[in-house]
Amino acid sequence: MTRKLADQLQAFLSRENLAPEEIASRAQWIEIVIMSALSLGLVWLLQPEDPTLSEVNFPWLWLVPMLIALRYGVMPGLLSGMLVIVNTLVAAQIERIPGFFPIESLLGGGVITLLCGEFSDVWRDRNLRMEESYLYVSERLARLTKRHLLLNQSHDRLEQEMLARPGSLRDALVKLRSMALDLQNQKIGTHALPGSNEVLQLLTQYVNIEVASIYLLKRTDVGYKLGEKVSQLGQPEPLDPDDELLELVLESNNLAHIAGQEVSLRRRTRQLVIAPLIAGNEEMVAVLAVTRMPFFALNTENLQILLVLLGYYADILQTAPRVASIQQKIPEMPFVFADELGRMLRLAEKIAMTSHVVVLRFHHLRGDEIAENMMRIKRSLDLYWRVTMNDIPVMVVLLPFASRTIKDGFLNRIEGWLEEHFRGDFDSLEINVQSVAINRYDDEPIDKLARALRNQP
Repeated sequence: MTRKLADQLQAFLSRENLAPEEIASRAQWIEIVIMSALSLGLVWLLQPEDPTLSEVNFPWLWLVPMLIALRYGVMPGLLSGMLVIVNTLVAAQIERIPGFFPIESLLGGGVITLLCGEFSDVWRDRNLRMEESYLYVSERLARLTKRHLLLNQSHDRLEQEMLARPGSLRDALVKLRSMALDLQNQKIGTHALPGSNEVLQLLTQYVNIEVASIYLLKRTDVGYKLGEKVSQLGQPEPLDPDDELLELVLESNNLAHIAGQEVSLRRRTRQLVIAPLIAGNEEMVAVLAVTRMPFFALNTENLQILLVLLGYYADILQTAPRVASIQQKIPEMPFVFADELGRMLRLAEKIAMTSHVVVLRFHHLRGDEIAENMMRIKRSLDLYWRVTMNDIPVMVVLLPFASRTIKDGFLNRIEGWLEEHFRGDFDSLEINVQSVAINRYDDEPIDKLARALRNQP
């Protein structure tokens, strides 16, 4: 019994309960009022003759508003501080303040509370920016990993082993991309997953599935819940919510099949393979349940191709509307560049993360040579797009998370490189330079970029 009470007390005093990462807005304000009221009530209980603690050398009453301001910011701290001021006024009204009215104590406590709140707001904003930057880099790393795996699986040796298939894996990716762009005006809803039937037909050609179905997943507070079936191939067995393979997929965020070591001998499943559709932000959109496929197709390489194709489809489908809106204004822009540009626009709107796009137009006779060599000095995070506009080579460089200073440093580095390798600068080599800032204060960066590409004012 004692051990049980100790465990409950330890759980109650855990970091997750006392200082959770996220707290609802309503619960936040309730917590502020309760903490302030409890601290003031405790003072009235212990020091009824001096409820403002004016004769104490340390301003203990302002400790709670300071802590609240450090945790929640300026406004919550001010609310708690107002309760302290009201407490002082009430005590003065009933003549419970020994000596003079503590105006200096109230003013000093309020100023310190404001400083603590401002400190909290600044660092929470910086922390949010760091988290968003980390998420962006993680998403980009996930996409690069998927593309690297696709490149590895698309090697000539693998293509020679799949001569019976209609085309290469690169053809499958092109079909998936065009499929997502054709369905750009549709969204994943509660009744359909756009293009899912076409995906199943494509998988029959490249992964040799014969009977399968796709089910949506619904996110809940405790994880994912199996939704409705949106498409099927043949006559598949229904997927049960307590299917063993489905449980493994939801736990591991990875593909599961009946030959896996994690599957128990009981095999509470009627499926051969269950694979998740995971977008680049690690969000599971749906699951593919394969009821029948040839025995020789149930191998590691084939299952890897299946998983990556599904992830590629989910990622493209998730970003297709945003990419299509950009390509509508700049039709020449490739999908990958438009995808990254769209992410920078979203981050700029969400957390004011500034980025820049630099457009270099090469009018010199050696313009093609300069542009070709410039591709070899790119930073790992920058994204380059080379295009020809009106018979003039153009290089477009996306600088993620780049302030104006970083953009100027990039141009200085390029100009130094031009001086070293081509004995000239932007003016002597006839290189027109334009830049477009991507931030929340500019509502038309895409239009400016389109005009810069065409050298329009």
